[in-house]
Amino acid sequence: MIRSKLPDVGTTIFTVMSRLAIEHKAINLGQGFPDFDPDPALCALVSKAMADGHNQYPYMPGVAPLREAIAAKAQSLYGRAYDPETEITVTSGATEALMATVLAAVGSGDEVVVIEPCYDSYLPAIRLAGGTAVPVPLRAPTSD
Repeated sequence: MIRSKLPDVGTTIFTVMSRLAIEHKAINLGQGFPDFDPDPALCALVSKAMADGHNQYPYMPGVAPLREAIAAKAQSLYGRAYDPETEITVTSGATEALMATVLAAVGSGDEVVVIEPCYDSYLPAIRLAGGTAVPVPLRAPTSD
């Protein structure tokens, strides 16, 4: 039997919303389940790339042309220059990126300020890293 390091994580809001969307035959806006097929041209390009041998694990931070394109986009949109070799890493999704960041930056006994409500992976990631979440509720500004 496998014992989880996070036995009390429970069901995520994404699981709940996906179940409700199926139950009510609604479009699921919670997780990016499109209600359309990808463009056939995109499927053809992906198939060609795979047939051409682009089907192996990439360099750990992501393929260089993609990281370079991300750096160029950040420069054009925000006027910020990032080194694609040392400052850009491509992940397979937000949860992976957040988990990697928290595990790299949070040490045992560290306190991490978390604005609530928060993304459901923050608290388990902080706990897994040995940190303690310090929740700060998000409040609307009050008029004085």
